[in-house]
Amino acid sequence: MINFLVVDDVVANVEILELIIDDYMEDKNIDDDNYKIVTAKNGQEAVNLAGSNNFDMIFLDIMMPVMNGFDALNHVRKMKIERQPIIVMATALGDAVTKEKEKKGGANAYVVKPFGEKTIFMIMDHYLGKIIDHSIQDDDFFDFDDMDEDHAIDNQKVIMEEFNKSHKKLSSEDLLNEYDYLKDELYMDLEDIDCLIMNQFNLEEDTLDLDFMLKDIKEFFRLMSSFLYQFSEFEELSKAISSIEELISEVDLESLNEDDKELLGMYIKAIIMDLVDWKEHVFIKQDAGDVFYANASLLSSYIEVKKLLE
Repeated sequence: MINFLVVDDVVANVEILELIIDDYMEDKNIDDDNYKIVTAKNGQEAVNLAGSNNFDMIFLDIMMPVMNGFDALNHVRKMKIERQPIIVMATALGDAVTKEKEKKGGANAYVVKPFGEKTIFMIMDHYLGKIIDHSIQDDDFFDFDDMDEDHAIDNQKVIMEEFNKSHKKLSSEDLLNEYDYLKDELYMDLEDIDCLIMNQFNLEEDTLDLDFMLKDIKEFFRLMSSFLYQFSEFEELSKAISSIEELISEVDLESLNEDDKELLGMYIKAIIMDLVDWKEHVFIKQDAGDVFYANASLLSSYIEVKKLLE
């Protein structure tokens, strides 16, 4: 019997992973009777279950209430259990700092949300045989940096197309021609955003220091939301950015521990960098063939920041 544990506070994410595991096992001709999937909605539940069950593989979200994924990972790795499971961390950030933190904590692999079936299948291909013949090594880490680039691009393309299928394709040129009458005002707004970034932000750091930068961070999201509000095409994005600014305004930094502050700073930095990059391609370089071709990490980071702040 192969035992899986899926841990996420979002029911839809749990259901998606259950379906992917079922599809994989069916593809490998493994009967339902030969594997079991257990679910949990936070890190504490995962730790409790791991202490009384012999799980072979755990899919562990990072941002969860009660106990986050990093703390749950640490607890499980310290347990005196019959065998340690393969632990796959799910994160909205695929940066080197987060990946290194996962590796040091004892994770075996990571997936960047939103992920597709192909990503999970590759991880399962890497580990399932080793689970069956008990040949897992303690330092066996599945690194997507070593993965065939075509697979990564194909997987990301599927995600983006699914996210954007409700939008009509629109190039930078067509968008700016439509709003030509606002040209002067738009570039003044863009200059204000660029000045704030250049003078107040150090995006070379791994995270943003929330204790010192909260005011500037809120101002960035306010300016960006106000700028995008001028375009009917970006109403959804403007509202999402505005909601982040509102949540940040209400956050009590003193109630957060240093690890959560650091993680929140990393997510906020990821959103800012994605928005700055997207802005450059749409409005400055004007080389975006489709302004709705959303960056998946922007969407994921927004969701994670919202979860943490709420």
